Amino acid sequence: MTARYRWMRLRDWFRMRAHFGWAHALGHRIAQRLHALEPVLAAPFHRVLAAMERATHRRTAAFDEEHGTRTFARLHVKVSDDPDDSTVWGYAAVNRDFFREMLQSIEEPLAPYSFVDIGAGMGAAVLYASEFDFHKVGGIELDRELLAIARRNVDAYNRSTGRNIAPEWIGGDFFKWQIPREPQLFFMNNPFPEALTLDAIRVLEASLREHPRPALLVFRKAPRMVGDHLHRSSLWQPLRLAPYWRIYRAVAAPSVK
Repeated sequence: MTARYRWMRLRDWFRMRAHFGWAHALGHRIAQRLHALEPVLAAPFHRVLAAMERATHRRTAAFDEEHGTRTFARLHVKVSDDPDDSTVWGYAAVNRDFFREMLQSIEEPLAPYSFVDIGAGMGAAVLYASEFDFHKVGGIELDRELLAIARRNVDAYNRSTGRNIAPEWIGGDFFKWQIPREPQLFFMNNPFPEALTLDAIRVLEASLREHPRPALLVFRKAPRMVGDHLHRSSLWQPLRLAPYWRIYRAVAAPSVK
């Protein structure tokens, strides 16, 4: 790990302020170390962390109460449209405050970019992204039922806010998607199991190498294998390296005005 990489991680640790942010991360690490020594010592930390997480869940659910949407749920969904592949993965929507914190840390205009949520679920991140100045917003989701809920959520959000957002939804398998050749911000809220997530990153990299263009990658809770790959890759320049989220810019791509 380079000195610059370590410095960025320390700097961005304290950018995590939403919902106890850096304090939660610190408490989690202390709890892990204590648990390895003596589980009883870690118990008070686990109780405090659980209380923090319940508060975050209440805040996430409040968005649905305000707008009549249905985004807050914990589900298990398939990760492939192959009928012989029964692999499922846990789905949970990102919290609005976490999302804003991540995007507000990007120190460049977002207007030239299209926002794409990979594994859009019920569409929470797409709704949150519509509050930023993106060229357009949308998401890709394999599960048809979740995609139908996402569409209904947009209708409810528009009625509640008086806005008229019209996201571009892609229904289907990410690995079969023909990625548009336009400036994009790819958002990933840990949408796949670790090995499959690494494959998804490689798909993005292949697209960017074949058709160089401005691109940003915002990743919440990147698995270790994925984080190591992004750190070693010559294609990605790290912009933010907070413990719970990372932001990268594609290197050797034309700039956007």
